[in-house]
Amino acid sequence: MTETVVHVTTLEQWKSVLDVWFKQGYIWVDGDDTYNENDFCKYGSRQIGLKEYTKKYISCWVNNDYDGDNLIEYSEFIAQQKEDNKMAMVYEVSQLVFDELQRIKAHEGKSLIGAITFNAQLIQSIKVGNKAIIRYLADDPAIEFKVKEPLYRLWLIDDFGNKLFFWIDDGRPDWVGAEDEAFTAPLEEIKKWQTPAWEIEKVDD
Repeated sequence: MTETVVHVTTLEQWKSVLDVWFKQGYIWVDGDDTYNENDFCKYGSRQIGLKEYTKKYISCWVNNDYDGDNLIEYSEFIAQQKEDNKMAMVYEVSQLVFDELQRIKAHEGKSLIGAITFNAQLIQSIKVGNKAIIRYLADDPAIEFKVKEPLYRLWLIDDFGNKLFFWIDDGRPDWVGAEDEAFTAPLEEIKKWQTPAWEIEKVDD
């Protein structure tokens, strides 16, 4: 039975999840306790989890095809760890959202309640949860927001004028027409896969 599956977007997040589980005594099914970066970088896995049969062990979904009910985002995973350890919960948001939160928090020329009321629609549109945002705006030290690392992808135009995106299929470089299926990673990782045929673009927040 799968216990927890975490969706990560960067190698740093991948390692962070593993750090938590290694400290809790879990290892890969083959007994390894290394980061196995190839599963993320070479094979494109973005789903890493704890599975339980006769014992709990770490596994990953190279095809990113986990379809159970226990998939959570990295930010939720970290929030759970922070809550368990009575530490601040950290939410990753785009630079634009972070800047807007700082503007509301400063509430220049009006009360904080007035600033929150005036920006209620914006606050509701942030996919974190109103309660966490309100606590953050009220200077609750248990809630933190930070700017998430920007992600990039590769694209090219084929002979028919179609925009195609780079992705990795079972460890082999390939292309796909849907941008939401493109291989995304921090800029330094993307540069490792770039050839003269491919252009780099930032993934929209």
